[in-house]
Amino acid sequence: MTWRAGGIRPWILQRLSAVFMVVVLVLFFFKLIVNGPSNYSAWHQWMSDSFWNTLVIMFWLSLIGHAWIGIRDVVMDYIHPDGIRFAVLSVFGFYLAAMTIWMLKIMFGVSA
Repeated sequence: MTWRAGGIRPWILQRLSAVFMVVVLVLFFFKLIVNGPSNYSAWHQWMSDSFWNTLVIMFWLSLIGHAWIGIRDVVMDYIHPDGIRFAVLSVFGFYLAAMTIWMLKIMFGVSA
């Protein structure tokens, strides 16, 4: 089997993203339990910290990539007509892109 095989690279990326997300969630909940913010200004200050801000953005991008690989695999396995497959993947792709733009607006405080 070669590295360029159709399924091995996405499989590895999905497993790595899952491990990364678990590590981030454990860190987040540990921080929350040990010294969690008690009000909005404390939450804002905590999320404004560059370490946590970067970690949340990396978590979100990992989540989006993880979701895309999973959705793509399920759609490719169960939807066989090419036109319908393309339409379903396009809808999910636009949805994930919109969610990413929305998250970046929230994280960087950009108002519309």
